[in-house]
Amino acid sequence: MHSNTHSDQRPAGQGVGRPDRVASLVAAMDELAAEDVDGLAESALAEELQELQRVQNRLDGQWLRRLAALDAQGAAGAEQGERAASTAAWLRRRLRMSASAASGTVRAARALFRGPLTRTAEALVAGELSVAHVRVLADGTHDLAPRVAAEAEPVLVELAGRLDPPHLRRAVAQLCQVADPEGADRQAARHLERRGLWLSPTWAGMVAVGGLLEPEAGATVLAALEPLARPAGADDARTGSQRTADALTELARRSLEGGWLPKAGGVRPQLLVTVELETLLGRPGAVGGDLGWVGPLDAEGCRRLACDGAVTRVLVSRRPGDGGPGERPVPGQPGSISQEPVAAQGLQASLRAAMALLPPTLGGAPCQPLEVGRATRVVAPAQRAALAVRDGGCVFPGCDRPLAWCDAHHLWHWVDGGPTDLANLALLCRAHHREVHEGGWRLIRGPDGRFTTSRSPRRPRAA
Repeated sequence: MHSNTHSDQRPAGQGVGRPDRVASLVAAMDELAAEDVDGLAESALAEELQELQRVQNRLDGQWLRRLAALDAQGAAGAEQGERAASTAAWLRRRLRMSASAASGTVRAARALFRGPLTRTAEALVAGELSVAHVRVLADGTHDLAPRVAAEAEPVLVELAGRLDPPHLRRAVAQLCQVADPEGADRQAARHLERRGLWLSPTWAGMVAVGGLLEPEAGATVLAALEPLARPAGADDARTGSQRTADALTELARRSLEGGWLPKAGGVRPQLLVTVELETLLGRPGAVGGDLGWVGPLDAEGCRRLACDGAVTRVLVSRRPGDGGPGERPVPGQPGSISQEPVAAQGLQASLRAAMALLPPTLGGAPCQPLEVGRATRVVAPAQRAALAVRDGGCVFPGCDRPLAWCDAHHLWHWVDGGPTDLANLALLCRAHHREVHEGGWRLIRGPDGRFTTSRSPRRPRAA
């Protein structure tokens, strides 16, 4: 005789209650598994599929019916001679359901077989509705008074027989507003209170975004993102989520550039990157830029932003001895970094030198501003207009992204001595601008004005 602690190891068809019924179902499944489906006629196969779906619906109905009885008796865990904390917890542990699936399944079982949705239960047991449909009805009527839910149920079951689950969910939400307008108002108020947007930097140097928007706000955001999230062409290899992320960035960028946002402290909102001259010059061992609370930006990303941004020169003094134990005096002006290769300096020495160039909030040497230059726009508005006429959009071969998506790119970077004139400028969409700087591509303008690309040696990455 088996003990209760091993009841889950019984062979199929052997157990407590009515094992003969389960055994007959298992035998029928074995017969189906042994059948050669490739040998069935097309019409017979199609008809059998529909019939099997109805049988599956009926089996799901009996499963939920028994789950409701188990839940009502508080018998979850009885197979092991114990009582589980809850039926949902038992489903998670024994059937490896997720938390949301377990709680939703228990809620559906209660509503159908211990609640007001009796006709829904009958339709499921008869094979007329799927478990996905009844889950929608159970969730959609959860906040209705039992009397109201029972009165509205015939119409909802009729709809469930004509609609797929996603469309049914929307229809049920609409009808529940009619059935209980005051309850719908309370639910809308609760949803509004739950709204929020959360952004936090990750250890991997990314920014995690999450949140909840109420329906009107969500529809507004989707409407604004949709035209920016479309594939750029047949060869656009970005996933849908990547295109949406790029669209959100583009939307924010256009708001900043267009000056539509209110000023803060008398200054228009702007993306501020603090970067060392050594980094802009691309010298080995230079640290990346600082984006404030978000964290660092790699050196080549700083050079990319400097192609078409406003640059303010701030001359500072870093006093030896003020930087704490991480500071390392190096030849040249205070605060400069040695130009010896990393291998010659040694990794630890190179890192110590770079530490002195970190912002003071990150342990770097305190700096004293000596001179602040006037902010200078690298590419003048008139030059931008001329580029728009000449290039019309991204000049990267094969790309047709429009003008609004583009930055002005220096073929020969201005920090390396390249002039800011039309012969040295080209429009690149942000994706290909990143490819040129961080991806190792080189953009070449031929004598005929056409642009070609080639792979260029990767610039040594900053420490």
